[in-house]
Amino acid sequence: MDEKVSVPSGSQRLEELVRQRFPAEGKAERIARALARLQQEAPIHLTPEEWKWVAEDPDLEDEF
Repeated sequence: MDEKVSVPSGSQRLEELVRQRFPAEGKAERIARALARLQQEAPIHLTPEEWKWVAEDPDLEDEF
């Protein structure tokens, strides 16, 4: 019983999961929705200094 089992590598497994989660059909619609959302005004209005603070604060994730 020297049967070898083929196990996909990590990147192969990730590629398969991405294909399952984001099938080719509907891709154009998903892209169009994402691009439209990127063009909308951000619902949060922060100063550049506040954005920087949020991005750099290591403990912020623990607070919420």
